[in-house]
Amino acid sequence: MATLSEMFGLTLPLAEILLRGAGGFLALVALVRVVPKRNAGHISPNDMLVLIVIGALGADAISGEGRSTGDLLAMVAVVLVLGYGLDLLEYHVPALRRLMRHRQTLLIKDGRFQRRNMRHELITEEEMRSAMRLAGIGSVEQVREAVLEADGEISLMRRKQEEAGG
Repeated sequence: MATLSEMFGLTLPLAEILLRGAGGFLALVALVRVVPKRNAGHISPNDMLVLIVIGALGADAISGEGRSTGDLLAMVAVVLVLGYGLDLLEYHVPALRRLMRHRQTLLIKDGRFQRRNMRHELITEEEMRSAMRLAGIGSVEQVREAVLEADGEISLMRRKQEEAGG
């Protein structure tokens, strides 16, 4: 049976753990940026990555596979610090926020489907009509604007009665 120092001690140099954790996490952040926003779910890509990476590292630590628990916990700490640091930077640096976060995409404008944008986001007309029904809107002519938000949700704004023609 392993001693506590064997289980929780570091088997890798701390600098290597920091570089591996930071390099791997930042590479994943860059890759997730190209995922279509509707596939990313309702949390930010950074938050999604933090949860996934911590889950994977935590599972390894619990099962005792591969590295020592100390190595894995150090990597979890690196991921948490980087995730928080990126969120902090995005909050304070608007240019970085625009780079790291998806932008909104206009899907309907003044009662007309914006088919190029829908095609780019892989949103079908059936999906748009479903979102309209969920919002209590019966026809596309009743929509002033529909936007695919950065979090993958579709926001719908009704046209005023006189704008919609009745």
